Amino acid sequence: MKELKKHIKKIVSLNEEEWGILKNGLKKISYSKGDLILSEGEHCDFVGFVKTGLFRFYIIKEGNEKTTDFWFPLDFFSDYRSFLTNKPSNYNIEAMESGTIWKLKRAYMNKHYDESVNFNKLGRIIAEQIFLMKSLRLDSFLMDTPKERYLRLLIKDPNILQTVPQYMIASYLGITPESLSRIRKRI
Repeated sequence: MKELKKHIKKIVSLNEEEWGILKNGLKKISYSKGDLILSEGEHCDFVGFVKTGLFRFYIIKEGNEKTTDFWFPLDFFSDYRSFLTNKPSNYNIEAMESGTIWKLKRAYMNKHYDESVNFNKLGRIIAEQIFLMKSLRLDSFLMDTPKERYLRLLIKDPNILQTVPQYMIASYLGITPESLSRIRKRI
């Protein structure tokens, strides 16, 4: 919990009472490689914080998996559309390696928003961080080449090639596995 407390402290100053309330709402969950945290059709009623491991966000369309995000340690994550609308998710969240997350349920967050300005601020900043991740990803598709997207992914996690199959990385980059092979040969 030290990592999470340190990370949250950078975002908002919670007094000891507020930290205690937040701590009571957090649930630490460990996952094995291949475990699903969220399945298509379920309601996403939580935001998560990656303590350890690597997780991916994907959709299945016409029998093919389309990876849209990877989440690494210190990332907040959620299917935020499902979280906000309370509608079933179209996505899956999968552990790509064994890891641990902290989960915070929507109902618990909403309950404490009215009690603390700092909880409101924390919720807003988590939402902003999730939005910024999505926005930066969209910008990358509009402005960067696949090679630039690949290099950025390697900077974020140089070991991703040992953890994630090439076809998933290619899907995340919006290219075919063959194109990814060509990019890797050129580098």
